[in-house]
Amino acid sequence: MNPSEIPGITTDADCLSYNASSPDELALVNGARFLGVTYIGRDDADNSVFKVDYKGQIRTFELLNSIEFSSSRKRMTSVFRDLASNEIVVMCKGADSVLLPLVRNQSDPKTKQLIDQTVTNMNTFAKEGLRTLLIVEKTMSEVDYRNWNTLFTEAVNSISDRDSKVEKCAKLLEIDFDLVGSTALEDKLQDGVPDTIDMIRKAGIKLWVLTGDKIETAINIGYACKLLDDHINQYIIDAQNSNDVYKQLCIAEN
Repeated sequence: MNPSEIPGITTDADCLSYNASSPDELALVNGARFLGVTYIGRDDADNSVFKVDYKGQIRTFELLNSIEFSSSRKRMTSVFRDLASNEIVVMCKGADSVLLPLVRNQSDPKTKQLIDQTVTNMNTFAKEGLRTLLIVEKTMSEVDYRNWNTLFTEAVNSISDRDSKVEKCAKLLEIDFDLVGSTALEDKLQDGVPDTIDMIRKAGIKLWVLTGDKIETAINIGYACKLLDDHINQYIIDAQNSNDVYKQLCIAEN
């Protein structure tokens, strides 16, 4: 079947030009197309439709639920139904510090090897200034999904304490994942950013930058945007509790 023959799809897949709300989403969709999986669009039933070029097949996935990213969650989760196999798939992308503890069977040698290799790759990417994300997935039975979706629907429609109830449902869903891998994307600075920051520093203005990146990525971007240079002392405060943070601050002060 040609993509143009799908109800609701009128654009030739080879000529598609994507727009996205974030650079990483745009890069991931373009990267998938480069590897032979082309996102075509949505059909009349609002299903996401993908074309797998190496087999010439059209596969259709129904988006069942989506739990959005937030600064506290540091991850985004979507639930899909593969309409060909009727299989329900849960996929999650986010920070490795949040998702790695959610991977199952970590004592298994193969799983441990995959985790170690992925972490090594992510650290390498971060040192090069790339923004990294971890991707995990799992399948659900129809019964488990229906039970969870009932609770999730109630939480989403709740008038009081909605966010807390949605987060509780998210925690019920976001467990026992299989590790898929990681992504590493270059998020280029806008023109003039390094020179602007350099002028602000030279004017004697104190400058702070808040980022959710890994430490290695943050340092690399700090140099790229001229926030850091070789004449500035660096102190890494990465402790996990207040007492250890205080100790690291005391050492830095001295």
